[in-house]
Amino acid sequence: MGLFGAIKAFFALRKNLAKELEAIREREARYPAMTTDELAALDDEELFEAVNVRTENKVDSFEELTEGFHSLNDSQKVFYALNWLEMEVNNGGLCQFFVNSSRVAAPFVSEYMGVVGADAHKKLFDEFIQKNNINVTELSFFDIEKIEEFEEKAESYPFDDYDEAYYEMEPLETYLKKYIRKHVADF
Repeated sequence: MGLFGAIKAFFALRKNLAKELEAIREREARYPAMTTDELAALDDEELFEAVNVRTENKVDSFEELTEGFHSLNDSQKVFYALNWLEMEVNNGGLCQFFVNSSRVAAPFVSEYMGVVGADAHKKLFDEFIQKNNINVTELSFFDIEKIEEFEEKAESYPFDDYDEAYYEMEPLETYLKKYIRKHVADF
């Protein structure tokens, strides 16, 4: 493939990506107005996506994340807390979960892992918290003002050990999909 072919392929890829992003935006725009029956008819992947959009929209409608989190019903809180934990750990590790605003859900993570049946995750989390004397209801130690401070916090505890063990487990998303399906009326 010559330069012209590469440029042509790039623009075709860009066009396809733009179409896919537009399709995602259109789907996401539909989710908030869907009925329980419409949600229940979605496949697990799209139902997960719909619940994520609906829950995030509800939380984001509040000025403060804490207020938004506490406005959720019990099923939504389970989803929100564990979904954010999963995203943060997969993106930057457990330390990132504690540093970011998502930590508002930290006091509930262990309980919610039990609720969805993620017993191995719960054990790993509980043991890490206990061994390292981390109080999940008071995480001000993890407040940072500069990105450079993140590394200092990450080195304060054996987060790499936790993260590596976590990555070997079944994704929490698997448990959340089953949980959502059982509680679809709550979303």
